[in-house]
Amino acid sequence: MLTVETSDIKGITSFTTYDGGELNECKLKDYNLIITKYGDFVPQYGNPGVRTKQLKVLSFHKNGEIKSISLEQQTEVSTSIGIFPAELVTFFEDGSINSLFPLNGQISGFWSEEEEGALAQKYDFSFPFGNFSAKIIGLRFYPDGKVRSLILWPTERITIDTPAGKIPVRTGFKLFEDDSIESVEPAVPVPVETPIGLINAYDANALGIDADKNSLSFGINGRLTSLATFDIIMARKSNGEKKVIFPKLKPGLMEEYERVPIKLLFGDDTVTIDDGMKVTNYRISESMFKITGGDYKEATTCGDCSKCKGCM
Repeated sequence: MLTVETSDIKGITSFTTYDGGELNECKLKDYNLIITKYGDFVPQYGNPGVRTKQLKVLSFHKNGEIKSISLEQQTEVSTSIGIFPAELVTFFEDGSINSLFPLNGQISGFWSEEEEGALAQKYDFSFPFGNFSAKIIGLRFYPDGKVRSLILWPTERITIDTPAGKIPVRTGFKLFEDDSIESVEPAVPVPVETPIGLINAYDANALGIDADKNSLSFGINGRLTSLATFDIIMARKSNGEKKVIFPKLKPGLMEEYERVPIKLLFGDDTVTIDDGMKVTNYRISESMFKITGGDYKEATTCGDCSKCKGCM
């Protein structure tokens, strides 16, 4: 157990509490040593450097168990898949490790992602679905210590075996507790056989900061459950109703417009198709589908209906 008596914590400079008065998080100015089954940890207390995050140093669950430790210096952490250095470690309420992050620098005008990336190391990994070497942002675990997800460094790409075949991956992957793949983020458009035909799985807008939610997902039995695509889907129901579904555009943050991927969710003889504007459900056995690729940039969700070429 990782409960630490708050009276034993030295040099608290600021803190917050839960509504009931329990310590929530704090910052420190003195040396403290926290001994755990994963290693001995010294919370951050020294003078902050150019890449040091000015955030909480220690945080606690409401039951008094440590929730996270921002470390004074990179420290080795023992896990089920080996020993990894970490600058930030988080824990579940029962004291088991939740996640670790080898680096925890503050990206700012004074410290760039490229500079942080230069500090990142490559680590060797061996899983039932593939062996690879890569820089990582972090690892997340189940309470029993098994890996829950692996978050890749933004520039990293790996290739692993999935229920849909061998796939190049960015961002990372999430696992079930039996080490089988729950989801991955394809690095390039990948043809995937689905209950409605061959579809290119890819989400250009996928966030690269966490691997717990990825666009290509599978069930515990390996069956495809969801994917994102920029393909065009023609769907016809048994009553003759027909619809052409294609990616729309929306105002972007970095560019004037960005494409919104179509998201498909598969069930038992059903598919739910979400184009970002409307969600439509189909019974697969009572419908026909045709999948094609194309240039989707003519579509728009800008609200100017006089120039719309396909919003349905």
